[in-house]
Amino acid sequence: MADKRKIFWYGTAGDNVIESFSGGNDVIYGGAGYDYIAPDRGGNNVVIGGAGRDDLVANGTTVFRYLSLEDSYLSATGSDESVDWISGFNSNRDRLDLTALGFTGLGDGTNGTLKVSTEDDYDHTFLRSHEADADGNTFVLEFFDYVDFNAANFQRLIGGSETADAILGTSAGAETLMGYAGRDTLSGLAGDDRLVGGAGGDTLTGGEGADDFVFSAITDSVHATSGIQTRDLITDFNAAQGDIIDLAGLNFTGLGNGYNGTLKVELNAAGTQTILKSMETDAAGNRFEVLFNGDLTSDLNRSAFDFGNPTGPKVVNSLTQDNLDVVGTAGNDTLNGGDYDDQMVGFQGNDQINAGSGDDVIVGGYGKDTISGGAGRDIFLYYNVEDSYRTADSSYSDLITDFEDGDAFYILDIGLERDGNGYNGTLKVEYNEEQDRTYLRSFESNAKGQQFQVALSGNHQNIPFLFDGLYLDEAPIHIVGVNPAKPLDVFG
Repeated sequence: MADKRKIFWYGTAGDNVIESFSGGNDVIYGGAGYDYIAPDRGGNNVVIGGAGRDDLVANGTTVFRYLSLEDSYLSATGSDESVDWISGFNSNRDRLDLTALGFTGLGDGTNGTLKVSTEDDYDHTFLRSHEADADGNTFVLEFFDYVDFNAANFQRLIGGSETADAILGTSAGAETLMGYAGRDTLSGLAGDDRLVGGAGGDTLTGGEGADDFVFSAITDSVHATSGIQTRDLITDFNAAQGDIIDLAGLNFTGLGNGYNGTLKVELNAAGTQTILKSMETDAAGNRFEVLFNGDLTSDLNRSAFDFGNPTGPKVVNSLTQDNLDVVGTAGNDTLNGGDYDDQMVGFQGNDQINAGSGDDVIVGGYGKDTISGGAGRDIFLYYNVEDSYRTADSSYSDLITDFEDGDAFYILDIGLERDGNGYNGTLKVEYNEEQDRTYLRSFESNAKGQQFQVALSGNHQNIPFLFDGLYLDEAPIHIVGVNPAKPLDVFG
């Protein structure tokens, strides 16, 4: 079972430096350009360097995934300017996912294998294919230091055919199951598997482990106007186990009402299946749509998806869902924003965050943080009970020092649905006159005995909240102490 959240990072089309201290399991897309990528040292990480000569570091347990030969290659003229460098690779824990390229493991560099060679007295190890593409380019990776590769360092590919297949994984470790065309049945069993159904209405079962359900084309799972439905069914999606819906190859931007590039989550009338769907059709009149067994309306939140690179001017990650300006480390940090709209993430530690002026997005992360939003309309964002909580005898609550009109709280993926008495998924707002603090409290404990709580300096009753399942284009933000029939336009 996954004990840490997955955090997605997306680089730009230029040269990036992405070094994470997230305390989670990082999935990092470098994008184009010459990138330096170092994931969290304690995570189970995935690094996709993308095009360009990238300098990649194996921290924690790292999977290096390659989706195109252009991600790392020796040119037809012998230039190595597009060959990735990987340092710190440990053959006892790290691996390469080359299944999208069709490579199966070690060999003589032909017939889908890679040949190992060394240079500079074993200071550099190379993996090479001797089979060129149409442009004469060949896949090559360079590793600093000697690496004693074994079969476990290569993610296994179990593929089907262009007809209906029953594809069964193993319990030996992480595998990629590809169904291709046809109505396939894919069963991953144990391990952190990737299930790629392909075209046709497939039935996908991940089994134990943190599994990725991958959709690389709209036609992989569609609601067809012809009446012939080719929707995939995912039988056992489990967000708590670390499962992810991988839509990085598509152009969806997030969850919403199903329009303008968003996907809608809804429950069928019988309450037996959850539907993830777009309300927009392609040129053939087909809509992307996936079915899930059971009521997963709470599980299918933004943390359950990889929507891919939003292609912006700055590195972004999935904690803020926005441009990332200032990040902390695993220690106790003092972070200062600027005069514009900053996005700030403290990560672990007891941090002091001063956002400054501007409309800022602030994620304190784990630890007992002291946060000042400063001038402007600020958003204080919480994804996890452990971001700010109390126990029966101690407080680890964040303190918001200067909450003011125009500021708002996003409290997502914690299981809270509205304001109330602090029970049954509600959040209570109460003022302590002696301390001159307002508390946002749940009285329901998680398995560790922790109860979500945030403290605000001063007396505040009209607090804007965005809870799970609400989207700005679908429902008004509920204001505590204000008639919900007359919602305030808190975001202009």
